[in-house]
Amino acid sequence: MRKHGWIVLAWTFVLGLFVVTTSAQALDREALKAEIKKEIKEEMKAEGGLLSGIEDRIKFSGLIEFGGAWQDIDYKGAAPAKENESDLALTTVELTAEAEVNDWVNVAVTFLYEDATFQEGDEAQVTLDAATLTIGDTEQYPLYFSAGAMYVPFGALLTHFPDAPLIDQPLTLSLGETREKALLVGVEHQAFSVSGYVFNGDMDETGEDNKIESYGLDVNFSFDDEAGFDVLVGASYISNIADSDGLTDALEAAATVKDYVDGFDVYLHVGYAPFFFDAEYMTALDEFEPGELGDKKAQPAVWNLEAGYNLDWGKNLEIALKYAGSDESGALGFPEQRYGIALNQEIFEGVIASLAYLHDDYEDDDVDGRDDREVVFAQIAIEF
Repeated sequence: MRKHGWIVLAWTFVLGLFVVTTSAQALDREALKAEIKKEIKEEMKAEGGLLSGIEDRIKFSGLIEFGGAWQDIDYKGAAPAKENESDLALTTVELTAEAEVNDWVNVAVTFLYEDATFQEGDEAQVTLDAATLTIGDTEQYPLYFSAGAMYVPFGALLTHFPDAPLIDQPLTLSLGETREKALLVGVEHQAFSVSGYVFNGDMDETGEDNKIESYGLDVNFSFDDEAGFDVLVGASYISNIADSDGLTDALEAAATVKDYVDGFDVYLHVGYAPFFFDAEYMTALDEFEPGELGDKKAQPAVWNLEAGYNLDWGKNLEIALKYAGSDESGALGFPEQRYGIALNQEIFEGVIASLAYLHDDYEDDDVDGRDDREVVFAQIAIEF
């Protein structure tokens, strides 16, 4: 081999040795970094550390619903006299994070996206739906406190039908669901539960100051046994039903009400083996003045009755029948009578496919001039 060949070979050996040595040092540094990170994490998870039991103290849950619907609407002499439409919608995306700060303090935060079927206009946005802190441990002491943005306990809002905004959510939810920044005090003792709350609502009395003066109360009894019998019975009261989400939207043009109108709700659930029956009635306890809900005085009331059967053929199939209705609710767009049937088929654990049919008959003073409506709605819901 010529002399310059030996020189090239020597330099190649030196360069290779340098590369190998440098790579080994880099690997050693990365391994050292990984080991340090591991030791820091273990230290933080040690008793009293920042990450101590974090995987046990923070829990995530969620819900995704996607559906399609077809509806046929007949109008009372208005143009067009008939409307036929269909739509697809990602109706609900919900994500909740719950953290157990300690045995006596818990916090929960829920983000919500809702895209109502047949909703025109801008796409829905992700919102902070609820955020609460709760102090109390009802397993040790019956009294507890909650504060934050919450849905106050007015009514049970019972339903076995797939819930989709503007399609088939129960009329009790449309009239009574109330999201407020509230302070709640509750007591749970064995089968009994009582909760009371106060809040400063969006809808004020005309000429009055904006202050905390709305309140409510819910009382219920629940029971179940090993034989498959379960029952829930309760009643709710709210001092200002105009602060419900549905009524606030309808009263937007009025801005305020002459006097607060209180509301009342009574509910019942009975189940025995595969059978179930739900009943709920909700009403305003006084009349809204002309110009607030339509051109005349109105005392809206709604009801929802559902009965059904769970057929276990390896995967559970729930069959539910509905009769619902309303009174003096034409300005709210509620049907005077509603009939329906729903099939909820379990596909996998946490995965439900639903198919529902509804028929609505409307009052003469329906805000949209409708006579009747037929709806077929299919949905798949994944809960995790």
